[in-house]
Amino acid sequence: MKFEHLVQINDPSLPGIDWLTRQQLWFGLVARAWKPTRFVLGLEDAQVTQTGQQGNVTTLARVLNYGPFQIEDTTELIDEQRTETRIVANQFCGDSTLTISIEEPEAGELWLRFQYQVGDAPATEGGLEVSSHDVDEIRKQAYRAADIDTVRMIRELALAMPTQQDNKLKPH
Repeated sequence: MKFEHLVQINDPSLPGIDWLTRQQLWFGLVARAWKPTRFVLGLEDAQVTQTGQQGNVTTLARVLNYGPFQIEDTTELIDEQRTETRIVANQFCGDSTLTISIEEPEAGELWLRFQYQVGDAPATEGGLEVSSHDVDEIRKQAYRAADIDTVRMIRELALAMPTQQDNKLKPH
């Protein structure tokens, strides 16, 4: 299944909402990669098992613990542009990729594009009879809700983060 959608970050028609800078948005995506338990419902623990750096790309190998099962993934952080997370297929899920890109069609007008490529999960016996279309639709709704929640969390982090305009240190 392939699925993508946009979430608008800065909306000129909503003057009551604080605008985020690209740096604040990026900081939130980096926080999501390093501390996914703050962003992903049901995730009990996450361990970064290996890191690497090549140019403007930071790579994290992680083990995500959901209680009854674990998932291994690799996340690439492409500096202030996008994150790409690849899940390794296991008995619970197929190979999958999530790319979150920062888009800025006009100065200050920020969007996040979420792109999912989800491989089929291994077949299980005795499961419910549900069409793959129904499963995909449920999955898309869950992805949208989780992505909107990610933006909410990024906004919360941004409110607590000093800005360069305040002449304070920029968090790393």
